Amino acid sequence: AAAIHVGGVVGAFAGAAAMDRIGRRRALALSALPHAVAWLGTALGSEPVPLTLLRVLSGFGVGMGTAVAPCYIGEVAPAHLRGVLGVTIQLSMNVGRLFVNA
Repeated sequence: AAAIHVGGVVGAFAGAAAMDRIGRRRALALSALPHAVAWLGTALGSEPVPLTLLRVLSGFGVGMGTAVAPCYIGEVAPAHLRGVLGVTIQLSMNVGRLFVNA
């Protein structure tokens, strides 16, 4: 379960770099690619080591999306909704963790 966090740390830094190079919208779209590959690989795989590596890859996408999404929302959201939408990302992540670990 901790493998996803390893990928998340690296993905957050990669997301920040991607935002600077290709913009927020493209970086957010790019963050979906590791998720898609990891889900496909997980569906087809059964060996522990590849599944762990796919978990790291999924974490990479999570970290990247977590870094990019608040910046993107901050740019496109109307001023009166910007704070609420930014907090919603963190709230949904924490509620998700609560359900996963309960």
